[in-house]
Amino acid sequence: MNGNGLAAAFRATTYRVSTPEGDFALRVGVADSAFDDWLGRWSLSPERPAIAAPTVATAAVGWGIVTAHNPGTVLAAHQNELRQQRLRDRLTALAWPFLPGCNLADDDLWPPEPSFLLLAVTPLQVMAIGREFEQRAVICGKRGSLPELCWL
Repeated sequence: MNGNGLAAAFRATTYRVSTPEGDFALRVGVADSAFDDWLGRWSLSPERPAIAAPTVATAAVGWGIVTAHNPGTVLAAHQNELRQQRLRDRLTALAWPFLPGCNLADDDLWPPEPSFLLLAVTPLQVMAIGREFEQRAVICGKRGSLPELCWL
């Protein structure tokens, strides 16, 4: 798939993330005020990992979506499952807060891909973990901004 086709495929995908308050269906370049509201509540939640005391700065919570599936090529299901477990283990070792997600292509040409919503991260951190797992792009955002496609 060429660059334009790949960009179109990323944009024609729903990035569903599961939070304690329910699921959100995120899209590149599309605002989701309910997700932003949840991010604001999460940033002030005593249950979240202590990263810093809640301030105006933490109100603009950075987040990202990453998967370990199909790194530039289509892999067998068992290979993708092993890669995704390695990604989960890596995120746990980094002590980054994360929640489960699933990337759903509009055209059903790609099978659903499990993913993770990373919280309290910078775009550079999301991009670094995406590169580590040989991805071509990741989704990055922060509270109050549109989800962005970040090429690696």
